[in-house]
Amino acid sequence: MTRKRGSTTAFIVVVAAVFAILVIAFVFNSKISAPLSPANTPAGSGFKNTDSHIYRKLQMGTLVEITVLGGDKERFDKAIGRAFRKIHELENLFSSYEPPSDVSRISGGAGQGPVTVSADVVQVALKAKEVAKLTDGAFDPTIGSLAGLWGYSGEKGIVPTLEELKKVLPHVNYKKILIDKEASTVELADPGVAFNLGGIAKGYIIGQAVEVLKKYGITRAIIKAGGDMFTFNVSGKKKRPFKIGIRDPRGAETDIIGEVYLTNGAVATSGDYERFFMVDGKRYHHILNPKTGMPAMKTRSATVVTIDPTLADALSTGVFVLGPAKGMALIERLEGVEGVIVSANGKITTSSGFKGKIY
Repeated sequence: MTRKRGSTTAFIVVVAAVFAILVIAFVFNSKISAPLSPANTPAGSGFKNTDSHIYRKLQMGTLVEITVLGGDKERFDKAIGRAFRKIHELENLFSSYEPPSDVSRISGGAGQGPVTVSADVVQVALKAKEVAKLTDGAFDPTIGSLAGLWGYSGEKGIVPTLEELKKVLPHVNYKKILIDKEASTVELADPGVAFNLGGIAKGYIIGQAVEVLKKYGITRAIIKAGGDMFTFNVSGKKKRPFKIGIRDPRGAETDIIGEVYLTNGAVATSGDYERFFMVDGKRYHHILNPKTGMPAMKTRSATVVTIDPTLADALSTGVFVLGPAKGMALIERLEGVEGVIVSANGKITTSSGFKGKIY
């Protein structure tokens, strides 16, 4: 990861909420739909409704939407089918719940030596350790045992006891992940570690689907999966960037606090408003601080924009946990990374190279 130089590359952004801990749920035999309507045309995109071909399918526990802009729909159908197939293949590798998956086998083999896995899982595991180091452990792929206490989405609605947290916390340490790229193995050096790539895998999967689309001749498209997004325009045609609102973390789903733009790049937002429960008037959400075992409380939402969807996915979680001051300081240090952070008291901070509008 390189640091920013004097002139920052500003990626035009699109913002939506992304879950910090991805619950990968498999939805087999779901139909692909491709409705066309004015409501589905990206706001401010500069494209006519008739130019858009929109495909939707339930995958990765969410609705994956691929919008292809301009061209022959019949030719697109094959490309979209291959992209959805790629997503399905990869979610089979990264699921934390299916015993045959690579990630499940890594957790199951904790403390027992190296586990041979696919090159995709090795690549994401390496990126996860990189982001963990960048964020000083604010993002940590060994947080699985903590997530199990709370429920992977906070669905238990119960706050764990201090005794329960103290028992698990010693096993949350990304340094216990040992990766041999040449041998294609991942090892957990502690039998108590639970491995989970949910906070980074969705971004990687989207990136791989984008490569499939490009391979089959798609030159302008948007992929949205839950809150992760990637847009690209390699057609050579100059078009206005997509303009999409930033959600107000304390408003309704349609309430926005500003707008950002995206032409080529990825964006991910971690927020405390998607999955949470209330106890005695206090909000407990699903984005946990790996060092305390409790929900991170300094931030309402953190958005990261960069060309790499894998990095955007993981870094948004790390920035959220770090909080506005340390999180923005990290964003400013990293070249090709921009962001927007909404603090716990509602204050909005943007990075120096951010291109957009805050209301």
